[in-house]
Amino acid sequence: MDEDRFWELIERAGRETPSRKERLAWLKAQLCQLPVDEIIDYHMWWELNANRSCTCDMYALSCHLLRRESTDGFEYFVYWLISLGREAYDQVADCPDRVMELPQVMDLLGLKRRWFTERRRGLPWSNEEYPGFELLAYVALDAYEQVTGADVDVLYTAVKKAVSVHGSGVRVIFPLV
Repeated sequence: MDEDRFWELIERAGRETPSRKERLAWLKAQLCQLPVDEIIDYHMWWELNANRSCTCDMYALSCHLLRRESTDGFEYFVYWLISLGREAYDQVADCPDRVMELPQVMDLLGLKRRWFTERRRGLPWSNEEYPGFELLAYVALDAYEQVTGADVDVLYTAVKKAVSVHGSGVRVIFPLV
């Protein structure tokens, strides 16, 4: 699987499903139909793209939008950005200041503004709207386990090998697990 196919799956999952839960199920089903080496490649592209956003500027952006300083929250925010598709992700990963050009972020800010104006309790957005998508990071792991029956540690080892082959010239900021 090349990077274009990775992004095609991410984007199709978003177009073809109405909720996050269904999106995860759809994507897992698609991955389970692929050969194991393509599941490994999918997860490699996931890791490489997620690591690409691990910058101080992106962390600051996450803290500002979410109003919390959490490394977990930051990771989930990056995963949400990936879920928006390649064009949106590339735009923000290359220049976090361009986040304000994303309609999804403008929608979130509108929800936040309304929430503050109406002095509501709880969060300003629903789980579907929340700018974090932790479970999207586990789709390939679940598919790999289902297809191979092997522990995900085997997948991590295979991804590290794939990164050393495919990822030449790619700077990985956080070490792959």
